[in-house]
Amino acid sequence: METIRRACEAAVKKRRCAAIAYTLSMRYRSVLVFTAGLVAIACRSGPAPASSPPHPVARRVVAVSFDGLAGERHARLQRAGAYRDPDGLGAFTGGLVVARALPVNPTLTSPSHIAIATGLEPSRTGIVANRFHLPGTPITETVSGFDYPIGAETIWESVRRQGRRVGSLAYPGCNGPDQRRRADFGMDYVQRPLLRAATLQLSRNDFVTRSGAPGGGDAPPASTTLSLASERQEFPGQWTFVLTALDTVADGAARYDTVVVDDDQDSANGRLATVKAGQWFAVRWRLPHPDGGTALAGGWWVVRQLAPDLSRVELYRGELNCTEAYPRAFREALDEHVGFWPGAPDSDALGRGVRGSSGLAPEEYLAQVRRFSEYFTAAAQLAIAQEEFHLLLAYQPIIDEVQHTWLFVDPRQGMYSPGLSATGGRIIDETYRLADRATGQLARSLDLRQDALVVFSDHGIAPVWEAVHLNEALRRAGLAVLAEGTGKPRVGAASRIVAVGSGGCAHLYVNLIGREPTGVVAPDQRDQVVGAAARALARLEVDGEPVIEAMFPRSQLAEIGLDHPHSGDLVVFLRPGYGATAEIGGALSTPATVAGQHGFRNTHPEMAGVWLARGAGVPGQYRRRAPLTQVAPFLSRLLGLAPPGGPG
Repeated sequence: METIRRACEAAVKKRRCAAIAYTLSMRYRSVLVFTAGLVAIACRSGPAPASSPPHPVARRVVAVSFDGLAGERHARLQRAGAYRDPDGLGAFTGGLVVARALPVNPTLTSPSHIAIATGLEPSRTGIVANRFHLPGTPITETVSGFDYPIGAETIWESVRRQGRRVGSLAYPGCNGPDQRRRADFGMDYVQRPLLRAATLQLSRNDFVTRSGAPGGGDAPPASTTLSLASERQEFPGQWTFVLTALDTVADGAARYDTVVVDDDQDSANGRLATVKAGQWFAVRWRLPHPDGGTALAGGWWVVRQLAPDLSRVELYRGELNCTEAYPRAFREALDEHVGFWPGAPDSDALGRGVRGSSGLAPEEYLAQVRRFSEYFTAAAQLAIAQEEFHLLLAYQPIIDEVQHTWLFVDPRQGMYSPGLSATGGRIIDETYRLADRATGQLARSLDLRQDALVVFSDHGIAPVWEAVHLNEALRRAGLAVLAEGTGKPRVGAASRIVAVGSGGCAHLYVNLIGREPTGVVAPDQRDQVVGAAARALARLEVDGEPVIEAMFPRSQLAEIGLDHPHSGDLVVFLRPGYGATAEIGGALSTPATVAGQHGFRNTHPEMAGVWLARGAGVPGQYRRRAPLTQVAPFLSRLLGLAPPGGPG
């Protein structure tokens, strides 16, 4: 302990512009903080004890998480009258309105959604980050917070234990590999497509002129064939599509202006699409499903360019997917009434397009965003109309997806320009309006005299401009090593301490003898290694600016709700603007690959989300701020049930 104290005092002297302190014992309590005067505030709240379940007040409760919906932007849009649906996000006056809903630390998707579902902080759930290291495993191994067993009862488990029925539509945490992360019926977030998206470049040589009736113009039809194969073993298959270019205008010149798409294998599908340049179309077909039924698979494609002489034809082939849901009857109902899983908006293709290469234009990307939101909304409407449930947990990821990609608001961001910032702001605002529209559609699908609608978000967002490679900083300090004999630089198992970064936060784990099977640090040397890591990170700068905001050793983790064995021996929060990575073997930092990020401390106003409710049993109450850990007890009270962990 004395070693750590001396190390941190030296760091304080070396950096006069920052206030750095370190917890050493119960008599020496403080936080490593780089912003002078910053007060460590931990938002912790568990469910209030319930001596007996309250009287039921809502027949059904639909709870919707709009991932990343930032409280500050929501309030600004509402004040500006940007929401247009009369039953949407602006229609909660008279119900419960929490202007600033406070997530747990770190403000990441998995820890926050599990905290919302349990009413407990990560110190009780064990879900301390999107990815984290488990004690007792090799130091270079990590697990996902999205599917690792949760250390506390969830709202869906609690409701089912008390004899009620629960549905989940891709709610993070309730779509994992075991029964504890399953509902009575549900839809999973598709992680692996049948076939990844691609942009295809074709020329006149790829087309074969066909005989037969022309398209009405002066050029004969010209066709090309696309053969595709599934990349997933559980859904094997090969598909062939024929694209035929037509000249449809008889004007004395051969000018191709239309593309016809046919399924060459399934005559029952007939003609799939007839489109012009810039128009989207769907391809779809049936294939066997491992549950014994059939699945609807498909994808959304767009003809981006169609030269009149076919010298350049560009086709964006969106990823191919099928819906993953359970049980079979619900999955097949989704296929029939909602359609195939359309896939998330393609940020990689958008990036290529913005940089001037083959990809997607902003409006094409926004079309994907709309389609994704409409799919989630339609799935929820189907569940409301056809399924029996008491609690439905719904989800929409579009706001988070778009803000990661489009939050260009600071000139320090590498791709920032006034024009790109304006385009990004317009697209983000449109995404919030999509959430407004989805909320209104769900409200109209319910009878709010008997049902309740609850809307919340897991965190907000902040702009970032630099990715900081923490393991490289540790390597340069002699604390981490490169793995030998690997292609991409990786952290070696002989490292003394390793950082696992997620967004604006990182957990640093000492490679401890007796705890990790790869351990190289004796237990009596742990504090020395943590102190050396603290000194190394305290010196990190980008363009003369320190990047670390706060550091917490294990003895201080209770103050931020992270006192759990899964947490690091040192937990580090970066300043907004800087994201943490686990990379090693290169520069200390590089320009950020995303525009927006979260995972920073929950004391930052831009990390706050929203919490809104209306309908049966919902009190009329405006609250300036409240922790999101109060959502699970609130949902339980609406249903007249005990909260998670309470008596059944």
